[in-house]
Order: sequence, then structure tokens, then C-alpha cells
Amino acid sequence: MEKQSGLAIITVMLIIALLVTLLGFLVEQQHLLIRRITNQNVAEQSLQYAAGVDAWAARVLHDDVDRAIDYWEEDWARFGEDPEENATDREEFSLTLSSQQEEEALPVIDFGNDVELEYRIDDLNGKFNLNNLANREPAYQRGQRSVFLNLLGILEIGEFGEREQLYGALVDWMDENDVETANGFESGNYRIKNTPYYAADQKLSSLGELRFVEGFNEDIINGLAPYVTVLPVENARVNINTTSAEVLASLSAVPVADLSSVQTFLAQRLEEGFLGFQPAQIELAKTAIIGLVPANGRAVPNMMQTTSQFFQVNTRVVLGDFLYCTKTTLLREGGSPDAESAPKVTILNREHSSLCDEIIR
Repeated sequence: MEKQSGLAIITVMLIIALLVTLLGFLVEQQHLLIRRITNQNVAEQSLQYAAGVDAWAARVLHDDVDRAIDYWEEDWARFGEDPEENATDREEFSLTLSSQQEEEALPVIDFGNDVELEYRIDDLNGKFNLNNLANREPAYQRGQRSVFLNLLGILEIGEFGEREQLYGALVDWMDENDVETANGFESGNYRIKNTPYYAADQKLSSLGELRFVEGFNEDIINGLAPYVTVLPVENARVNINTTSAEVLASLSAVPVADLSSVQTFLAQRLEEGFLGFQPAQIELAKTAIIGLVPANGRAVPNMMQTTSQFFQVNTRVVLGDFLYCTKTTLLREGGSPDAESAPKVTILNREHSSLCDEIIR
């Protein structure tokens, strides 16, 4: 009888232990479920904040009256700035646009309730479009090759042979065949890597894709990032009103080493009352580039303009302890916003991440 009582007590204790364990497991699962739902709600809320900024930016770009000239004193370029502040901080920014822009803190709006929203609009036509290298028209391709190699040289990325290899690998990554170009790198080479894959055989979709192209390591990508972009076209021009001295100098048909004449030309953007270079001043920009190499200098043709079509909205949302960033590419076509059939500003793509550093500039 005593043995049976002892056995019953042990059985009850085991059942209680199992119930306590099960209860603890259920409580833990409930906490995880609540946390998961909370994270999803915060992520969705952050996305809605970012989407709202994108819609607002699209409206600001749409309302730009003069689309023949785009420069850094227009409303779209001041998007996110405090309207009561004196806008006097674009002076050095104009000459070293890209690098300054990445370092500059975004304007901040405090919505309360632990929400902060930071944002700005960048002009992507102020940078060199890497997808121009996918254009297969021989004369145009030669010009784009010069621009790319010049830019690598100006930024002191690699030696001459390495630059040719970077160019060849990038062209092979984007062309539609498996034939290796000079200094190229095709699918056959990627397939024998430890983690095999194929060349994309199409235009780049983002700067992050460069990680997969032979020779493009993190240092090279980060060095290029302030000066290059990826647009869904193969013939993007550079806006001389918003570009950097490095990019404008790279539009020479021959290698350059001295940026002085280009910097002198762009210094006009610092003058009080500057309203942007006019279309006729493109010839003066060409003269500045030719001044870099007076012996046989000439600018790559059809690479300069005074207006922009592609813009990027950079948004950073801080919601409590949650950080969410987006980079949205917008296409704005020409035409007056008052016209009956005014072209819309179109959202082309939106990159987002809960870790801002994961999005390459």
C-alpha cells in the first residue's frame, strides 16, 4: 500500500512537472508570437512612412515648373530641409557633390512617439550610369569605355591593367552572350568558383550586384559608389548642374590627371544668384574638359545636359528601437506640370532594409 502511495505521488509530481514545462513552453511561444506581430506591425508602419515620403517627393518633382534646368537651388533639391533655415550650405557641396552628399546628415522630422523621419532627394543624373557600358553601338561603346576608365583613374582605383580587367568583366557580365571579351570574365569562369553561378547577361539592377562581378571588391565598390549609378537605360547623360568635378572630368575622350579647369568651370555654381547652367553652356563645359588635355583633348559626345530625369529618394525611419531605410528611384519625364497631359513621376524601384548599411549607396 505504501509503495502504491509513493508511486502515485511520483506520478502526480511528474504530471505537474510536465504541465509546468508545457505551460512555460506555451508562454514562451506566446511571447514570441506577440514579438513577431509587433515587429511586423512596426515594419509595416515604417514602410508606410517611407512610402509617404516617396509620394511626397514625387509630387515635389512633378511641380517643378522649369524642367529644362535642374540645379541645387530648386525646391526638389531642398526637399526635407527646414524652410525657416537659411540655405547657405551648398557651396563646397556643389564641387564635391557626391562624396559630400553621402556624408551629410539627412534633415530630421520628429513625429513624436519615438518616431524620427529623415529624407532627401539625390539627382542620379549627376552620376555616371554604369549601364551605359551595356550599349553595343561601337562608337558609343568606345566613348563609355573612356569615361569608365577615366573615372577609375581619377579615383585612383587600380592600376591600368586592373582597370581594363574591371571594364572587361563588367561588359561581359552585362552582354547577352558567353563570349569573353579582352580582359573579360564570362559564365564559364564563374561556374568553376567554390560557389558557382552564371553571369547575369543583362543590365545591372543595382550597385550591390557588382559584388558578383569579378574584380569588384568592397573597397572598389565603395570608392565608385558616390560617383556612379545604375539606371534602366543605356544612354543616360550627365547633368552638369549637379555632377561632381570627378564625373565631369571623366567625360574626356582621353585620360586626365588634372581637374583644375573643370573645377574652375563648376565654381560658377557658387556664385550668388546662380540659376543653373543653361543648355548653351554645355559647350563651355566641353571647353573645360578639353582644357585638361590641350594636346588632343575632346569630350565624349552627347554626354552632357542641364536637366535630370532620374532621382533617388533616401529615407531613414527610426521607430522606437527599429531602424528602417529605403532608397527609391523615381523617373520624371519632361514637360510642364501645367500641361493637359503632364507626364507622371514614376516609381521605378524601392530598395529597403532594416539595416541601413546593407544598402550600398
